[in-house]
Amino acid sequence: MATPFVAGSAALLFNVKGKTAAVGKSARNIFETTAQPVASSYIDAAPLQTVTQQGAGLINVYNALFATTSLSVGQLVLNDTAHFQSIQTFTVKNTGKTIKRYTLKHVPAGTAVTVTPGTIFAATGPVPLTNATASVTLSTTSFTLLPGLSLPIFARFTLPKGDASTFPVYSGFIEVSSGPTDSLHATYLGLGASLKDKQVLDNTDKFVGVRFPLVLNSTLQVQDNPTNYTFKGQDFPIVLYRLAFGTPQFRLDLVDSNILLAGTLNPRGLLSHPSYTFPRPNHGGSFSKVKIVGPLVELDYIPRHGNTLATGYSYIPLSRTFANGTSIPNGSYRVLVRALRVTGDATKEEDYDSWLSPIIGFQA
Repeated sequence: MATPFVAGSAALLFNVKGKTAAVGKSARNIFETTAQPVASSYIDAAPLQTVTQQGAGLINVYNALFATTSLSVGQLVLNDTAHFQSIQTFTVKNTGKTIKRYTLKHVPAGTAVTVTPGTIFAATGPVPLTNATASVTLSTTSFTLLPGLSLPIFARFTLPKGDASTFPVYSGFIEVSSGPTDSLHATYLGLGASLKDKQVLDNTDKFVGVRFPLVLNSTLQVQDNPTNYTFKGQDFPIVLYRLAFGTPQFRLDLVDSNILLAGTLNPRGLLSHPSYTFPRPNHGGSFSKVKIVGPLVELDYIPRHGNTLATGYSYIPLSRTFANGTSIPNGSYRVLVRALRVTGDATKEEDYDSWLSPIIGFQA
């Protein structure tokens, strides 16, 4: 019901403020800044719901139509700790016809624990919330504006204390109030960890009792030792993998069996077939220093896997050809599985989770 509700709200907005391009372009900001934040539960002491779930709150159509104050920015994006934007600014404008006295305050929402403690896996809903919130210092907490005038507000954010390995998402609102219909807010969101630290490839045995990634042989048993394949009939290997987090780039490359690369996930202590895309060139950096025999698969911008057998992992059957269709010569190889961590540099080998398969023999 969100679409017809927002469409109806927008229709009312155009009816009251006029059917101009300027009103249309400002609609999102108006609805965001005048929305009503909601609690995470009916318990009195419950924190506000995380912004990752509620956004700026529920649309308050009356306030959106008749507020005589505007905020220049409805969203304050603080980013992760590696790209932390601690100083944020927005402008408060008195769009009414009378002098207004404003008060500002910080209203934190619950901090979402997005990764289950002690694991690499995303927390399943309802995502746990904590009260380990950010702190905010405002350039002013009260001021007066004449009609038509505006004032810039500066906010300095301090990261919340907590366990970065749980990738906590903190959020909340900077509330700007001047009377019952002039209660607006700028919504903020940040991550109390670095996204590049989040492991992407699952190398645990938690899902099916064996560690990912893995290679299945022609009898669908896990291949642990060097094995030759004829690629006739069902005699071919299958690479199984599971993503604990989304990745901008997932690759399978064929490498020499004696490669001196230590994969980040080595040693290792039904299904819809993925679509393939031709690997794009990746020049420069430490990535290019890893010599490959040829590329097999590249999948770009794919999400993490689910928690059911139907969505929990993917498989890639190997054939006698590289990604460009040329034949793979007979010989002994390994498959190098790589997944780029979020915000990682695609030219840096160290920014990938990587795993080397056991030796696979291509034997016509």
